[in-house]
Amino acid sequence: MADMQFPPAPPIELGLDRRERGDQFETLSHVYSVGRPSYPTEFLHSLITPVAPDAHVLEVGAGTGQATGLLLDLFSRVTAIEPGSNLCRQAQERMAGHPNVDVHESYFEDWHTGTYDCVFSASAFHWTDPTRSYALARKLLKPDGKLVFVTYSELIGDDEWERRCADIRTLFARHAPHHKGPRFGTRTADELFEGLEAHPDSIGRALEYVEFGKPLEADSVPVEDMFGPVTVAGEVQSRQYDADGFVAALESYGAFRRMDDRARSALREAVRDYVLTECQNHITRPFALVGLTATRTP
Repeated sequence: MADMQFPPAPPIELGLDRRERGDQFETLSHVYSVGRPSYPTEFLHSLITPVAPDAHVLEVGAGTGQATGLLLDLFSRVTAIEPGSNLCRQAQERMAGHPNVDVHESYFEDWHTGTYDCVFSASAFHWTDPTRSYALARKLLKPDGKLVFVTYSELIGDDEWERRCADIRTLFARHAPHHKGPRFGTRTADELFEGLEAHPDSIGRALEYVEFGKPLEADSVPVEDMFGPVTVAGEVQSRQYDADGFVAALESYGAFRRMDDRARSALREAVRDYVLTECQNHITRPFALVGLTATRTP
């Protein structure tokens, strides 16, 4: 469908405020297990260990509990909060057999209960209000407690993947011309990790660089006074999708969610048919898995 001159990805636009954008994931619980990458246990262990035998972690933005269960291998107690009622219910059901896990429906900015050895968040903390959330995280952490983020960042891939991206943007333009197509990756892995080296002192700026391509509100927050230097971990991964899985992943994009039902249905079928026929029902998507940690200042 596309030649070798790949069009640039559309620029990122936050549009809605962070809480509103985060709230939109409440309607996407059905795509989490199918379309979203999971978090490798070994990677989480490398970020967080060692921890005290009776350590207590607060997970911010638990979603359906995808990472919550993994924290049980590291902490004696897990308190997880999730603002979406449907997502929270699913996480509670998922964790029902674990008496040392508590899952609560709450925004992080409204949570003022307990003290913790670690505040952890997987692909969620960037939807909190940085003018409040970093100070709150520091307040909730014990001395020498850790703030830990793990997230995925899409990458520029090989020529085959970039052709797929261009083709899918063409389908977006054809079926939903008033909506920007998905950005997919805008950086190579080397560019991503080299860029992180420019933000060694602020885990807030580092997180926004990974998630948004540049520091935003966290740039004006003295996060470096609240937490020590940032430790960065990362690895390049890929995920294999069939047609249904790839469509499920696309459904998490804002442009997909905001279009009208008719356009969304037509686009869903067009993308599914494209993966089935042009990709032989197999498409490989590159990601960088990124971990950021910083220790609470005295």
